Amino acid sequence: MKFEMPKYHHPDFEQDFLKNAPNVTLEEVKVDGISPRHYHALSVYPEYFKINGKWVLATQSRMDTVCVADDTPGKESVNIVEFRNLKKGDKVVIGRTEDGSEGIYMWTQGFLEDTQELDTFAFRAGRSRETAFSVDYDTLYEVLRHEKANNGYVTLIVGSALALDRDSRLALERLIRNGYVQAIFCGTETAAFDLEKGIFGTSWGQETFEREQNTTQNLFDTINLARKYGSTKALCESGKVKDGFMKACVEMNVPVVMAGTIRDRLGLPETINNVYAAQNEMRKHARKTSTIIMMGAILYTIATGNMTPSYNEFDGLIRPVYMYTIDIQEFAVNKLSDRGTLTAVSMVTNVQDFIRNVDRALNG
Repeated sequence: MKFEMPKYHHPDFEQDFLKNAPNVTLEEVKVDGISPRHYHALSVYPEYFKINGKWVLATQSRMDTVCVADDTPGKESVNIVEFRNLKKGDKVVIGRTEDGSEGIYMWTQGFLEDTQELDTFAFRAGRSRETAFSVDYDTLYEVLRHEKANNGYVTLIVGSALALDRDSRLALERLIRNGYVQAIFCGTETAAFDLEKGIFGTSWGQETFEREQNTTQNLFDTINLARKYGSTKALCESGKVKDGFMKACVEMNVPVVMAGTIRDRLGLPETINNVYAAQNEMRKHARKTSTIIMMGAILYTIATGNMTPSYNEFDGLIRPVYMYTIDIQEFAVNKLSDRGTLTAVSMVTNVQDFIRNVDRALNG
């Protein structure tokens, strides 16, 4: 069956309760980073705000954010921002109801056909190791083919397991080189593991995990080499790195965002150690992402899932943002929905097997 992007339809604003709804209440920010009381916090679903008699849809909406409105006649618009990014003079939407009675309306049926049930927009929940994921794989393959053919923006969150296995890191490399990936988020050590394998042919200092004891010598030699060259880009261009997804990202101009953690002992030159700076850089990509796949990195997954819209506007069309979370632990994949990202499709499987399956399906 040929993949078709779900079509979005707006509410019927001629309904009495929406037609007669009041304009939304706005209150100005008095101090940078401090919201007025009774602010309206956004959800994962599409929300509309009535400004000067017009219903305005918030795009790039995401959890735990506030709505800043422009009520200039003829320029009615809304911008979704984090509390820390509020500026003095911003006009924040006030109201805690979402039924139109305060000029705020949450619309959960935008992607549903008339015959579908309400919870379809949330895809499926409660996934476990007993779940059959073959349909999810097939849908994902079609989504990724559609994204490539239509200039979509696919972001991957990559955990260290993918960098430690030869076949999975080469599968990821092929996906990047064949145009299926537009951005990657990972930690310092995930990137360094991949570079270590590309330079020394080892993981944790070993050619295979059956020989010798683990050692970090090659790992830190790799990071030191990158710091010596000034960047991972320069290191990859030096010819020392023979393969891997980091080399592919450099050669295909795919950005890699590496957020530092309190556990980092030594960072690559591009590691962003300021948490807000890292969040801002990740959000630049998350806000324009059309499909996001989160693999074997629970903390990055939760952080990224919560800053990624569940729907967005692309080329003038409102469409869903496809989210997939992959992990061998049921706890890890279900944690994202527990934190409010209800639209993520979770798959309980080894991420190394997962990426190899995707590579085989798309690249042959």
